Amino acid sequence: MLLDLYENSSESASKRAMYALRSTVMTRRLGFLLSTLLLCNWIVGCHYFPALENESGTKSVSFAVLEDYDNGEDLEEVAKDFQLLQELGIDVLRCSLGWDDYEPAKGQYDFNWLKNFVKLAAQYDIKLRPYIGYTPRWAGAPGVDKVDWNNPPADYLAWYQFVYNLAYALRDYPNVLSYEIYNEENAPFWWDGSVDQYKETLRYASVAIRAADPDAQVILGGFVFPDDDWLRPIVQSGYARYYDITAFHAYPETWTKEDVVVENYLDAGYRRFIADNQNPGEDEPIWINEMGFAATPDKTERDQANWWARAVSTFLADRKIEHIGVYEIKDLPIGKEALGDAKNHYLGLTDTARRKKLAFYTVALLKNLLGSGKIRSADTDATVAVSNGAAKELYWHLFRRNDGKQVLFVYDKKGDPTVRIDLHSPGRTAVRFGLNGTAAVYKNFDGRTLSNVRLSAGNVEIFSIDP
Repeated sequence: MLLDLYENSSESASKRAMYALRSTVMTRRLGFLLSTLLLCNWIVGCHYFPALENESGTKSVSFAVLEDYDNGEDLEEVAKDFQLLQELGIDVLRCSLGWDDYEPAKGQYDFNWLKNFVKLAAQYDIKLRPYIGYTPRWAGAPGVDKVDWNNPPADYLAWYQFVYNLAYALRDYPNVLSYEIYNEENAPFWWDGSVDQYKETLRYASVAIRAADPDAQVILGGFVFPDDDWLRPIVQSGYARYYDITAFHAYPETWTKEDVVVENYLDAGYRRFIADNQNPGEDEPIWINEMGFAATPDKTERDQANWWARAVSTFLADRKIEHIGVYEIKDLPIGKEALGDAKNHYLGLTDTARRKKLAFYTVALLKNLLGSGKIRSADTDATVAVSNGAAKELYWHLFRRNDGKQVLFVYDKKGDPTVRIDLHSPGRTAVRFGLNGTAAVYKNFDGRTLSNVRLSAGNVEIFSIDP
């Protein structure tokens, strides 16, 4: 294929082609394909935004919220969601950009509403990390099921042209940070195709994005779980060069078997996933860019809030995970069609009327404690001992922030023990936080030991220790 040939062209010729393309915008359509193909060797030879080396496990953690909006939605309603993001203290939104929405017929691009959406996000200081997916009927290869939106592209050049035109249309908006290539492609429900078809979809999209907007990151479509059976053939083929971030999703205790819970979600399969991401992959940052808990009618708001405290502290205790993606800002109205089962209606941090659930305040607290500056996981720098009662499933996570503060999470999933927590590093004051974000000085702290910490089954105790 021509794309393969031009990926082996000289670096200097590719750079000259890129500069020529960028300086002749008005005539780009005539030389569209050839100019872009000449770029490929230079583009894929460089790896944008490499993973940062984490000295002693120190890392910066980012948070985002996912909410999807279709072309033409009421921007006044969208603005109400943006206000909620501001209240959460989270300034990044992950959202879908449907190919079927923005090129409903071949060559008929419609980006007017999208540009207004991006401008509105900028007014609220919100940065965007969209994923591209949802294949239009006219563009899809035949699939096994009876729907069109999850089909791979039938014509990679048509897919390339759409992605290029999309990224080019948004290149002047600096709050568009990246593009993710499809979503949950390792599940047949979301991707009715093969790994090889996804690899080519990724490759063409990556080359298009880097030609249209070299400042934008490319994100591997987030897997339903850390699926090494899908990641391995991608990285073994050298396709890690086409993306900058490796992503997966986490819904333990909502869409997992009963024995798969937050505390064991990052299992041996995840370790293989990490190993292959590092080599033969290019050690891209690891993001959980979508995670959530459905507060279905048989669950309580406290169940949801505690899940977020357990999940965020457990996942960020892993040295490699650098990002938390919150799904989602509000519940779906009952009766509104949703892709997937009924649990999709109950994942919001607010209800359908935007009334804040308890988890809204918990997520805001977690962002404030762990998403400001660099942190380091330091579980072994705390010792927890039972002083009264019996522990059943006792867990704790300690984090050190670069400002000297320590953040501690401790809970027993099934027991009600009273515990004593000894810190290896002293502190001046300990503050206990409620799941609703309230804070109070914890008086049973002598500078090294938090004593008489009473745990109740399933409830997370959160402390911040000032240096």
